[in-house]
Amino acid sequence: MEKIGVLGGTFDPVHKEHIAMAEGVIRELGLNKLIVVPTFIPPHKTHSECAPAADRLAMLKLAFEGINAEICEYEIEQGGTSYTYKTLEHIRKIYPESALYFIVGGDMLVDFKTWRYPERILAAADLAVFKREGYFADVAAERKYFSERFGKGFTELTYLGKHVSSTKIRLYAMFGLDISPYVSQSVAEYIEKHNLYPPTPAVELVKSVLAEKRFRHTADVAACALDKAKALGVGRNKAFDACVLHDIAKYVNPANFPGAVEKDVPAPVAHAFLGAYMLKNVFGVQDEEILDAVRYHTTGRAGMRPLEKLVFVADMVEEGRTFAGVEELRRLYDTNFDACFKECIRITYEHLIEEGNTPYKYTVEAYDYYVKEK
Repeated sequence: MEKIGVLGGTFDPVHKEHIAMAEGVIRELGLNKLIVVPTFIPPHKTHSECAPAADRLAMLKLAFEGINAEICEYEIEQGGTSYTYKTLEHIRKIYPESALYFIVGGDMLVDFKTWRYPERILAAADLAVFKREGYFADVAAERKYFSERFGKGFTELTYLGKHVSSTKIRLYAMFGLDISPYVSQSVAEYIEKHNLYPPTPAVELVKSVLAEKRFRHTADVAACALDKAKALGVGRNKAFDACVLHDIAKYVNPANFPGAVEKDVPAPVAHAFLGAYMLKNVFGVQDEEILDAVRYHTTGRAGMRPLEKLVFVADMVEEGRTFAGVEELRRLYDTNFDACFKECIRITYEHLIEEGNTPYKYTVEAYDYYVKEK
């Protein structure tokens, strides 16, 4: 019997891990063909957050050239919000006698029960689940749930997908950083030629005042935070601007702005307070949440709002950080943000004590509020 795989996604942009995973799944399942379906507008995003469908489609065709895969334009041609059950029922009509596999990552397996008409998805195709790096679902529990609710199981694949953030790739392109480690040469050239991810005014501003090493860190902080913003109830645009602007004063001498920073502020954290001052008084930023997120991103404080917490933590756990214990913080970030935040406060405070430094008053207040008295 002919075996057909179906792989859907935003592919914004398609990256090397998409290709590696597709090739691995084709081999493991012994597929005769893999059908790759780019969404028009996925259910969890708005059109403004995605590159145009035509560009995502063009990049897919470049990336999958030479691979036993077919790019399906069904969802793009349909327009509107894309739903998996409709797509699979359409493909099932084309291949009524084939074994059809719908391919998902382990993180999606847990959420599958919340999708639109999951029963219709399973009636049209079998589920094939691959593991993702750093994320391991309780497969036994999910298999039991599937059996009880749907009367059907799923195929567990051995392929382990690497964690590659499309958000990070878009941000690197926006900052003018090298994206060749993540996407094929043809896709990188397409992105550059069509200026697919142009810099925002905030990005243009920080690029004009920061060294490349620092705006690489800035891009990593933003990528880290954007992946968590929705879960914390933080607006995506607000999280983006706060992260992009958080180190705006990193290389500015506080002496150039007399009175902007209190005299008792330690030099290593002065840039955070100066940054908030400059954003408000030089660049006209009036959003107090963003200003506070910048102001306290190194010290913390008692009673932090969600955006402040997000920037504070993302600044510590972004993938460029290499200090001892950061991997455990990243695990917590993925699984329990509140625990991760408190641990970041604890580490900040105790590291200063261990180094023989006196923590600034806001760090002491944060430690007492979130860690010591809890």
